[in-house]
Amino acid sequence: MNLDEFFRASSTLNPKLTILIAEEKHFLPVNELLIDKDSLLLGKTSPSHGGFATITLDQFMTRTRQLSLKTDLRTLNDHQLVFGFRIVNKSIVFY
Repeated sequence: MNLDEFFRASSTLNPKLTILIAEEKHFLPVNELLIDKDSLLLGKTSPSHGGFATITLDQFMTRTRQLSLKTDLRTLNDHQLVFGFRIVNKSIVFY
């Protein structure tokens, strides 16, 4: 999935939804965005004051607005391409 596909698919969603990554049977908070060539790496490694914070859809859109729409979304730990997302409770879960 690239940013253009994600922007179009999420354009009508609540901007307060949090962003998570599915890893095995768990959902982990996305709290780090890194650019690597033509990819945006979604990470979960930066601790916050209260543990591990997560970003919202609105924050994600603000932080990625200047990137090319062709930018791939990948996971930080293994650089695996994200191929979609689903809504679980009040979160967007990339898988």
